[in-house]
Amino acid sequence: MKNTINKFIASKHIAIAGISRTKKTNIGNVLLDELTKKGYQVYPINPNCEEINGVKCYHSIKDLPAEIDSLIIATNQNKTNDLIKEVKGSNIERVWMQKGAGKGSATPESISFCKENNIEYVYGLCPMMAYGTGGHKFHFWVRKTMGRLPEEMKK
Repeated sequence: MKNTINKFIASKHIAIAGISRTKKTNIGNVLLDELTKKGYQVYPINPNCEEINGVKCYHSIKDLPAEIDSLIIATNQNKTNDLIKEVKGSNIERVWMQKGAGKGSATPESISFCKENNIEYVYGLCPMMAYGTGGHKFHFWVRKTMGRLPEEMKK
């Protein structure tokens, strides 16, 4: 999982599924703002809108430009399995199923699907722990120190 996180950080083109038209504090919207500030080209996915904050919005994974190989899923769990299935056959090589407050987006089925289809994945961590600074980095340190990281991160 560490190698996959490094690939996410190195990629300058990242899609995010789970952007909200109305909730500016939604984790997808926060990631869109933060990653854009850090120089990443972000491709928001929302089937119900054309643009978010002046950035073109894509209706589905299949609509993304061919150079996109990294996807952050910032939806609730009931949408994750369908999104993961869309990844198969696309140019997406890796997915990050976010974990912030609440349950996060990963499901046992989505993790199994990634394993079975050779899709690299990250789960159980908020992407801001890797992309963020300050409090997010500290939160990662606390989870690591307390032994509360996904099993794949402990290897």
